[in-house]
Amino acid sequence: MSLIVSKNDNDKPRTLVPEGPHVARCTAVIDLGTQTQEYKGETKKNKKILISWEFPEITAVFDKETGEQPLGRSLHYNASLHEKSTLRKHLAAWRGRQFTDKELEGFDLKNVLGVPCLATVMHKKKLDGTVTDRIDNISALPKGLKCPDAVNEAYCSSIENHPTNWDRLPDWVKKQIEESPEYKQAAGTAPAPVNQEQEQETDDCPF
Repeated sequence: MSLIVSKNDNDKPRTLVPEGPHVARCTAVIDLGTQTQEYKGETKKNKKILISWEFPEITAVFDKETGEQPLGRSLHYNASLHEKSTLRKHLAAWRGRQFTDKELEGFDLKNVLGVPCLATVMHKKKLDGTVTDRIDNISALPKGLKCPDAVNEAYCSSIENHPTNWDRLPDWVKKQIEESPEYKQAAGTAPAPVNQEQEQETDDCPF
């Protein structure tokens, strides 16, 4: 074994999406099941989803064999269309109109797959001094602004249909899903989960 050591891939600096608005396209909608979070000393359980986007105009080389690929970013949401939820706020801005009462009875998130949007990115310094980028807002594309064709094929993943598209999920996402009671129930390692109260949080409509 060689005694020559070097920094590994995990030490490489993260390529940030520049601050400001960028065209983006939804590439994934992922069911995370019920997740437990600690917030201000309280433990909360909420059903969560993860929505991912690619930025086709902002690229980097992650693998020499594939060459330049678009950067991608994701957001966690409570799986709720409550009037105060961030998911509802972002979806309404993305659609360019509010939900009807009928739509609020049940909206299929698969409808957003492949749909372009304008994603506003902000940079934030973490406690350790490093800077990270985060999607701060989602809205509809202004008229006349085009989003390049998708690079990555859009997909959805739900615990109910496991293991469909399981091989496409990053390991850190799989780990979150495996901690959920829904996944454990589907895998036969836990009793059925108890329903948890959810935390309140253009003319053309593409979805």
